[in-house]
Amino acid sequence: MASQREKSISFEELVGSFEQKRFAPLYLFHGEEGFLIEEALDALLDNAIDPTSRSLNLDVLYGSELDVQDVVARASSFPMIGERRVVIVREAEKLTSSEAKRAVLLRYLEQPSPATCLVFTAAKVDFRLAVYKSFQTKGVVAEFRPLFEDRVPAWVAQRLRRTRKEITPEAVDLLQSHVGNSLRDLNNEIEKLIIYVGDRNLVEVDDVRAVVGMSKTYNIFELQKAIGSGDLSRSLEIVDRMLDAGEVATVMIAGLVRYFRKLWVLPSLRKKAKTEYELASALDVRPYFLKEYASAAARLSPTQIESALAALLEADESLKSTGADPRLIMTVAIHRLVGPSPDP
Repeated sequence: MASQREKSISFEELVGSFEQKRFAPLYLFHGEEGFLIEEALDALLDNAIDPTSRSLNLDVLYGSELDVQDVVARASSFPMIGERRVVIVREAEKLTSSEAKRAVLLRYLEQPSPATCLVFTAAKVDFRLAVYKSFQTKGVVAEFRPLFEDRVPAWVAQRLRRTRKEITPEAVDLLQSHVGNSLRDLNNEIEKLIIYVGDRNLVEVDDVRAVVGMSKTYNIFELQKAIGSGDLSRSLEIVDRMLDAGEVATVMIAGLVRYFRKLWVLPSLRKKAKTEYELASALDVRPYFLKEYASAAARLSPTQIESALAALLEADESLKSTGADPRLIMTVAIHRLVGPSPDP
């Protein structure tokens, strides 16, 4: 598997080659991140085929619904108008499910038509098969894996920069906490935000609240603030209101994990930072939130922060595996994060 990853091209490199009008006869797009696969296909079509001839030079097929001979025939055909044809085979793993089908296809893959871009898309592929090895030797392989949670904020920011807009770190946190890590869902909300902010160049927390319909009083930031200050009753109230409003418990957990991770690294970052602004930048928060984070980090010991992260991990596992009541799991988790209420 390591050799495959070495030969896999990145999304940015792939789109860049399309924009430079450099095309291969064979493409294999595989992986679980379907949104990026669709983005790559769109970029290919935008650059490889003139829109006026797309209906004549594009075939979109499904591996579960066609004969392998049909794929070879279409890929072998010359363009009707223009320089190039594109043949897209979705669910390609179903087309290559038998040895007989693979043998027919392999004959084409060994000598593909230079006038055609044959694109296979699949969730999972077996690179031990000669069919898929042909894509490595004769074409281009791109793997589309889901982004790690900590890379999603950069993706959101980059997405907005395409429209010459910036977004504050807090707005990204709030968007990710509410929407989750699905790039498709995030992109939908980003498109709404672009329309909402209009000519303004900066997307802020209030914009995210307005677009996704979150309360200014009961949201992940207010929950973090309540937990950080040790206010158990306020924390439980916010959790209840968020769940009542349809917030997903696992998304709330993810937001709190990011919060406690920042508390964990804050002391070491403080030793390196020369100014408060430098510290805020390293922590990836706005300067005016720094006092709140610093207060929470001072109140909690490293052991308490470790215990909080362990409690959040256990809550996340329970939510995903046991099917228990999310409200009960969140209540127990908040008690572990904050501790008992102080005596009056």
